[in-house]
Amino acid sequence: MISRTGASAVTLAFAAALSLSACSDNKANGDNPRPQSTAQAAGSEATQEKMNLYIDAFNALIDDPWGVPKYFGEYQKLDIPNAAATASIHFPENISHLEGAIEKLKEGRALNGGAQGKKADEAVDRLIPQLEALLAQWRTLDPYFEARAYREDGLAKAKGAHAALMQAYQGSVAGIETLDTALSEYQRATNAAKMEAMRKAGHAAEASVLEAMQKADFFTNAVMENNAAEADRLLPEMEAAVAKLREEQAKMPSDNRNKSTLNSIADNLSGMIGEYRDFKQTGADGYREQVVDSYNSAIGNMNRVELPA
Repeated sequence: MISRTGASAVTLAFAAALSLSACSDNKANGDNPRPQSTAQAAGSEATQEKMNLYIDAFNALIDDPWGVPKYFGEYQKLDIPNAAATASIHFPENISHLEGAIEKLKEGRALNGGAQGKKADEAVDRLIPQLEALLAQWRTLDPYFEARAYREDGLAKAKGAHAALMQAYQGSVAGIETLDTALSEYQRATNAAKMEAMRKAGHAAEASVLEAMQKADFFTNAVMENNAAEADRLLPEMEAAVAKLREEQAKMPSDNRNKSTLNSIADNLSGMIGEYRDFKQTGADGYREQVVDSYNSAIGNMNRVELPA
């Protein structure tokens, strides 16, 4: 499962098995792609396993508080070129977390993903060297900062490594965004096929929750990027999708295991809409962050939904 984070507005997500977030190339079009069959869209079992590994890695890479964009922001705040050796410096890193993400990317890359996995493979081929360069810097600099060796050399080692570390961070963040684009394209096609199949099989409520979450994903991305025009354009679509979800949820039998969860998701999404309107009225960033919190709550509830096979 991938969650949005206010620290990284361009690499956001949801539910590996269900849907992935739209990235910046989705701003102009929130519509679903033309449905294929689920098998055509998702690919072989190996393709699906590959993409799930990539999504797991992506989730780890944008995680808050252990993701690369989060640590990049924290590192920049240290202002190493101008820092004093007398300061108490906490070097931001999580070596084991990054190692795990790289391992998942390599595991996924080893699988044959067919045509459906080609763009993601290309993104991963560019991303792994950037992440490994970042990891190498972390492994070198972490013990240096832990031992306060910078007090002995006047931060010479850290300042000497600064340019390379910044390059590794920038390359990693750009590579994560490119992977987001590839995974988003795959998941949009897969979701469209799943929704079409669900509707045909009489699972209208489950199809409606997928559609509402996808709309919420586009909407949250626009809000986090401060793209008011796009958020305002998407708002009526978002409200219509939530209304449709409530309509279909109300028709479900009382003993349906998804009924209560779908109601909670609808409440989460309605809360997002209200928080966005509060943000528009006040301009307070706290309300914008609440949009993300409500979206992430919806993701958490979405993980409890039992979708038809």
